[in-house]
Amino acid sequence: MNSPELISIQKYAAKNRLSIHAVIKKTMNGELPTLVKDEDGKEVTYIVLSELKQPPLISNSSEKVDEIDYKKEYEELHRNYLILKTKYEKLLSTQGEH
Repeated sequence: MNSPELISIQKYAAKNRLSIHAVIKKTMNGELPTLVKDEDGKEVTYIVLSELKQPPLISNSSEKVDEIDYKKEYEELHRNYLILKTKYEKLLSTQGEH
């Protein structure tokens, strides 16, 4: 089984000549698939360059009328998490400069 090819947000931004902010916005909008890994006690977000092929999910649209859209809710939570994480890291970096 092949593992997906991962790249950090900073490296993706440099490679594609984008700002880090623009890349984070793309990940929050779902334009770029991401994967969060725990490395040395820190959560690191990677962009998945080559996603694993997965069979499409079979769904019944009539059953989803009254159900919660869990994917949308998850994406909203993840978006808020990334915003807070960015603010926290920025705060830590400004505190370290003093």
